[in-house]
Amino acid sequence: MTTSKMKTVVLFFVIAFNFSQSLVDAGCPKEFRITVHVVNNLPPKSPVLGLRCQSKDDDLGYHTLSLYQDYNWSFCLHLFGRTLFFCHLYWGAKQKAFDVFRDKLVGKVYQHHFWSIRGDGIYNYNFSTDVTSPPTKMYDWN
Repeated sequence: MTTSKMKTVVLFFVIAFNFSQSLVDAGCPKEFRITVHVVNNLPPKSPVLGLRCQSKDDDLGYHTLSLYQDYNWSFCLHLFGRTLFFCHLYWGAKQKAFDVFRDKLVGKVYQHHFWSIRGDGIYNYNFSTDVTSPPTKMYDWN
């Protein structure tokens, strides 16, 4: 194949991939839509919880959560396991940055991912084992 034809074929696949990705994002099928929940379960009378969550493409901005407030957002999985969202939490003098969703690591993908922010650390509910199981402590505060 000549260099010119090769460039044309590569360009076609790049355009086709980008077009298919925009169609998936615009009309995301339910089974590919993920919702992440970050819930403030800090002790009463604590300093406010601040958070900033983002992906490579989407910065969701800075938010403050009052006690028991649930900050959540939804997104569609990217093709080829490329979806990553992370959050940076601020609580008084403490803080922590961590991945809240990385589809390469989750195995079976569940539609809702819950994070409980507590005084002693950050917890995750693992629905792959049992939907009634208690959350698992994943991270300590820095």
